[in-house]
Amino acid sequence: MNKFIFSFFLLLSFLCLQAQEKDSVNNDKIEDVVISGLRKVDCQKIYDEEKALYEKQSEELQKLNFETLFDELLKLKEFQKIKSDERKIVILNPDYNTIISSCGNDFFFKCKHYEKYINKDVFEKVWNKNSYLKILNFFDNKIIVPLIEFPFWSFEQNMKDENNYLKTRNIEPFYKGIYRDLNNKKKEFYYSSHKKTNESLEISLDKNKIIAQNYLQLDMKIFPVVSDNSGVYSVTIILGNEEKELSKRYLLYQYKDGKWNFLEEKTK
Repeated sequence: MNKFIFSFFLLLSFLCLQAQEKDSVNNDKIEDVVISGLRKVDCQKIYDEEKALYEKQSEELQKLNFETLFDELLKLKEFQKIKSDERKIVILNPDYNTIISSCGNDFFFKCKHYEKYINKDVFEKVWNKNSYLKILNFFDNKIIVPLIEFPFWSFEQNMKDENNYLKTRNIEPFYKGIYRDLNNKKKEFYYSSHKKTNESLEISLDKNKIIAQNYLQLDMKIFPVVSDNSGVYSVTIILGNEEKELSKRYLLYQYKDGKWNFLEEKTK
């Protein structure tokens, strides 16, 4: 359990580290941090451990097939519930993150840290074109609007060509709809659908939720767990009725002998 929490902590701390100044990164000497003049923190040890962890996870990542993991996930009741729901629009957040409010208040954030992090590598491998199309084909009666870097990027930022998940990965088919921003100005957005809708799709942004129309929200996070065993990944699945959370699950899977095996469900 402690290892699982540690892995999750590393993931969240990365969001703070990205906002730090780069001065310490450019300095070859890794200096210790003294807390309140009493405790010396071994920053070199932290750096070396992060480097070793990245290299281990990066090597392991190349051997994993996440498309078969989606075959297992789509059997879960949350996905079945989405498919049977009468609402047509699904907002998909494939890289669920939370915001930390205590950045810089702990010695951990004052140390120099290893410059590479596995988060983006994992995301690109997990959410490749084939994996996404499995989701799309399963929800063959839905309109899917993927939003990445959420909530750090807004809906509007997600619809810029250079940011958009569908455009940057050339995931077809995708279609253009019209959305009205908070000033009622019409703009284009991208969405996926197993079958193109006959009518022009138009939605509106809402200051109190993502869009004004009825929708389901699916947040997911697939990330490696620090474990003595190889190929262990946590899967976070959060199903929401618009802004109201309906369910949240933390599952552990292990890739072994060419297939994914369910290990256990965690509680937080």
